[in-house]
Amino acid sequence: MTVVARIADRVRPWCAPLPPADAPTVAVIGAGPAGLATAALARRAHLDATVLDRSDAVGGSWPDRYDSLRLNTVRWMSDLPGLRMPRSDGRWVGRDALVAYLRRYAERHRLVVRTGTTVRRIDQDGDGWLLDVDGVAERFDLVVVASGNSAVPVLPDWPGRGDFTGRLLHARDYRRPEDHGGRRVLVVGAGSSGGEICVDLARVGVEPVWSVRTAPHVFPREAFGLPSTPLGPPGEVLPDAIVDRVAPRLERAVYGERDYLPEPDESLTRLLARCKEPMTADGIVELVRSGRVRVVAPVAVLTADGATLTDGSFVPADDVIAATGYRPGLESLVGHLGVLDDDGRPASLPSRSGLAFVGFRIPLTGTLWAIETDARRVVRELARRRGR
Repeated sequence: MTVVARIADRVRPWCAPLPPADAPTVAVIGAGPAGLATAALARRAHLDATVLDRSDAVGGSWPDRYDSLRLNTVRWMSDLPGLRMPRSDGRWVGRDALVAYLRRYAERHRLVVRTGTTVRRIDQDGDGWLLDVDGVAERFDLVVVASGNSAVPVLPDWPGRGDFTGRLLHARDYRRPEDHGGRRVLVVGAGSSGGEICVDLARVGVEPVWSVRTAPHVFPREAFGLPSTPLGPPGEVLPDAIVDRVAPRLERAVYGERDYLPEPDESLTRLLARCKEPMTADGIVELVRSGRVRVVAPVAVLTADGATLTDGSFVPADDVIAATGYRPGLESLVGHLGVLDDDGRPASLPSRSGLAFVGFRIPLTGTLWAIETDARRVVRELARRRGR
């Protein structure tokens, strides 16, 4: 049914109707893709959805990402229900085009979005929910948390961090390679952000050193001229053993022998189960092979002018960019409700009566495709609970 609905939405985009006067109220926390898609589908199901976001504008964290960022999923598998992304955005949609699309999406579906608004805590209140919104209690019948996996940046507490005299920043604060021209740059972290920042720096002549703790699976955006994203949905229904055999073969078919990074320590499906993504960074393999990006061991200690690595070697650095990931940061919001697992992620979808989570899965299909799938399922469940 979801696939049929997706096709129908793309053939004939729709506009979410205004909710009836007696509609159950839904608080959707987060104005990124997950929150906007959920709100639009909720409105379509005759629920009165209000989106709450701490940012100053629609788009969640996307406007604050680095300038060269592009989606790793192909355009026509990245749009949200009810509005297609224009072909002019290209096959791989960039940051600015995505932000513009998200803002059009909110306008198209006439979504009620309250920006500059922080939800601090959620508590059950009879058959509804009480939200602490900037210190003021607000009651809603239903709640969907859609604040995403990237709410809180993770910066390792390296020994000697306070001694480093250069610039230490998280990937969230990286903007453009020109800001690092003529400087010695150490990039830490082997996810897509770390790889793409290395590629971005090399584009302006900076030759970064890349510190890799856990060698990633490398997943190409394109294989033989065709986008790889459509391989995701079939991979979702195949047994894990088959996916884990096919993924390395696809990587070698595109890049050849894996002489650019060590072999991964765990299978692709186990990586995804831990909500970690394979790395997608066009050009990184060629840069490593050419020596323009040098792969080194993990950081052990920061010093005044660089980093000592776990193998005992030393890397001088003026800038250290930590592409070391994020966490959802849901503990203060819902940790007391018993709906999080040991890693601080939602334990189920939906997790309890009238409270649900969207946008926290990382499957083979990519997060944006999963957002639509999960949002449809959650809205159906919430509407059913309220007799809609």
